[in-house]
Amino acid sequence: MKKELLLSRLSLCLLIISPSVWAVGADCKEPASELDKRVCQSASLKAANEALNVAFHNQRAWLCQEAEILRREDDWDCMAAKEDFWAEQRQWDKAVLAQCKTNDCFTQAYQARIAQINGQDTPLPNFRLTTYGWGDKECQAYLKVLNRTPREDFRGCKLPDLSGSGFTTLPFKPVTAELLKKLDPQIVKSVHSKAFTWKERLNKYQNGHIRMEVANIDINKEGKKEKVIKYSMPSYFCDTWDDGIEMQVKEAQWEALTERQVLDKSIENGFVNFYYKLDGNGNLKALNVKGRNDVVKFGNEFYAVSENKFLTNLEPRRWGGKQEVTILKIELGNVNTTSERWCGFWYNY
Repeated sequence: MKKELLLSRLSLCLLIISPSVWAVGADCKEPASELDKRVCQSASLKAANEALNVAFHNQRAWLCQEAEILRREDDWDCMAAKEDFWAEQRQWDKAVLAQCKTNDCFTQAYQARIAQINGQDTPLPNFRLTTYGWGDKECQAYLKVLNRTPREDFRGCKLPDLSGSGFTTLPFKPVTAELLKKLDPQIVKSVHSKAFTWKERLNKYQNGHIRMEVANIDINKEGKKEKVIKYSMPSYFCDTWDDGIEMQVKEAQWEALTERQVLDKSIENGFVNFYYKLDGNGNLKALNVKGRNDVVKFGNEFYAVSENKFLTNLEPRRWGGKQEVTILKIELGNVNTTSERWCGFWYNY
């Protein structure tokens, strides 16, 4: 909890900094200098300038992200490091970029600086591993999945294509008939604050607005399969978010949608999932993996991929506030479900 609180504070600091502080290279929003005008009048140079912004602001945010993940005990001051990095960039803008007179010079300068910041040639893959997860085969396998997935294909609560990755989804099948009618009141009590009639609920199941599925899984790896229930429902958290939108505004936009529009968005972006174990008496016990994209299996272990809130309008001053993607290793025991942060992935864009 302490770690997440600190990261949230860091993200908030990043979000309230004035946008003018973040100008790197040429300023194509308010081109005033001769450098701005020369770069921003060329589509290719403007794109290169934007790529420099991506590299710079991502690396600047990473300085504090890295410090927290490592829990550094030395005198490392990530804020001071960020100021030093910013000063270094200002010096490069003046000493290198501003001295160019031709488009070829600008292009070569941008390419060299981006490669220097990233520590490798561009373009970078979509994600890199954070400082935890190195050496774990499942983390490397999911990194490949993330980096082979086109950016526009990422969805808030839907897993990327896992084909050939070593990860498999669990064999869930729809719950039907009397079992559905018996379990639904328990689900409503567990998840919803509003009361529903069975007819209302059945209609939502039938049109796909909500889903209940069951799988027979050896969840505690003791050689005996048990019934695991997955309940899926729409949520505005799964929808893509425009940059800067407040949660209350997003919630109000979502509530204004028709049920058909909500369903269409959920089919595209995924559902929030809740997991339960079904005992011999037909009673559900919640497993501590709610709100995750899905529970997946790699080898003989179970994992949950964290919820991802993807923005549709990417602005440099917002990148430091993005969530990282995490994979939790989960132990679905007879009594309690425990989870451990296992893989972390940081946005490279």
